[in-house]
Amino acid sequence: MSLKQKLQAVLDECRIEAGIAITQIETGEQVEIDGSGLYPMASVFKIPILATVGQQIAQGRFNLDERVPLRTEDKSAGSGILPFFDAGLQPTRRDLITLMIIISDNTATDMTVDLVGGAQVVENAMHALGLTDIFFKLNCKDLLKSLWPADLAERPIEEIRAWSDANDILRDGVAFLRTGANNVSSANSMTRLNVMLYTGEIVPDAVRDELIRIMHTQQYNQRLPRFLPSGVPFAHKTGTIGPFCNDSGVITVAPDNHVAITAFAVWDEEKYFQQPEARNQRLFEVESALGKIGRITYDHYRG
Repeated sequence: MSLKQKLQAVLDECRIEAGIAITQIETGEQVEIDGSGLYPMASVFKIPILATVGQQIAQGRFNLDERVPLRTEDKSAGSGILPFFDAGLQPTRRDLITLMIIISDNTATDMTVDLVGGAQVVENAMHALGLTDIFFKLNCKDLLKSLWPADLAERPIEEIRAWSDANDILRDGVAFLRTGANNVSSANSMTRLNVMLYTGEIVPDAVRDELIRIMHTQQYNQRLPRFLPSGVPFAHKTGTIGPFCNDSGVITVAPDNHVAITAFAVWDEEKYFQQPEARNQRLFEVESALGKIGRITYDHYRG
């Protein structure tokens, strides 16, 4: 079986849809399944933000050592730890982008988006790189607001969490759109962005090294790297929103063998609302399927 056939067999066995794009960086060999289809990035959009930060560092417009005060109004729902800290904390900009990538901190993300000039600046940066089907319209706060009733969206985080425990998210809002009105990308474009970032095409070597170092310290490793041999480096970022279960980055197969890979997966998550045991079992199956995709890809290019 070809690599593509093996990957499709995993998707079929797990009953999931996915956009997958793989590029062996040194040879340029590419494999894809629905590589040009648009999928909500979820927190994988933090890779385009990181790349935009890198460009501004190289231009002398973004100082990683500068400290930024945390304000109460900065705090965002969803993943992260900054909402649990007191206002007045002063993380560095380096701290913010690190939290954004390695634990997907939404507050750190939105603070970073503000620092680079807003969502449109990030989208424009991607389009200027030729990645014209990466769209970034909404920061974390605005994206998450579409999952809740309008009268709840401006309430304190604690009230939103309480509502979410008892109610399913709204599934007809912008967060689920697979168009340029949402934060979407094709698997092909996200993999191309990873290649450009990893090879230094976007930013100079020293900046590139800093950004890749952060991506290598990712703490959420239960998807594409799930079944990789211990110690195999994978610089990557995951993303989750509703039924979208994503992962994207670069696997170091050997010192002269690097593979960029993106998997944007869609599963039947809606069926399992308020069925925590069944939901966790099904999510285990989906994330394990992504792990099989990562391992099959690694084994193929290891030879």
